[in-house]
Amino acid sequence: MAVSIAVTGGIGAGKTTLMRFFAKAGARVADADEVAHALYLPGQPAYNAMVAHWGTEILTADGEISRPAVAARVFAHSAERAWLNELVHPLVRMEIQRRAGLEESPLFCAIPLLYETGWERDFAKVVAVWCPPEVQHQRLLARSWSEKEISQRLTTQLSMDEKLRRADFGVITHCSWECLREQCLRIYRTLVAH
Repeated sequence: MAVSIAVTGGIGAGKTTLMRFFAKAGARVADADEVAHALYLPGQPAYNAMVAHWGTEILTADGEISRPAVAARVFAHSAERAWLNELVHPLVRMEIQRRAGLEESPLFCAIPLLYETGWERDFAKVVAVWCPPEVQHQRLLARSWSEKEISQRLTTQLSMDEKLRRADFGVITHCSWECLREQCLRIYRTLVAH
């Protein structure tokens, strides 16, 4: 199986930006959140299970799952979050492993809850993304999230400091584009050269 590299960090820390840099450098990339969101589409097993569990009130007028409606449930009740995680995480994990095996080149995969789910053992190396907490907070406010939504999400994740401490590589995203690009390229060259 091809080597897989996990990219993790707190919400709003800059994982998506980092993944764009890795893709521009030539890396194969995947995003666990995007894989999970595909499972929410009508007809998918996760979609059917969520509607059976929560009813049609989690659906939009178009019959799609309303992610805000699901978020309101799972971040307000830890038992509901645990149920959803038990449903979705194994499916996401299988899809990422499938994609990793498609080619020999390393797969760089954004996984926000890498350590929280215990998936770090699936990856050859881990890159953690970090920014100052006040910058993270401002980025989340810019997404039109309320203080309550920010607090609910941050309390379900390890701190960015802890993720950085556990990782093999760290990227500080509160810097110039050129500095961020240089950090990404150095890590990419180090990982792909081995």
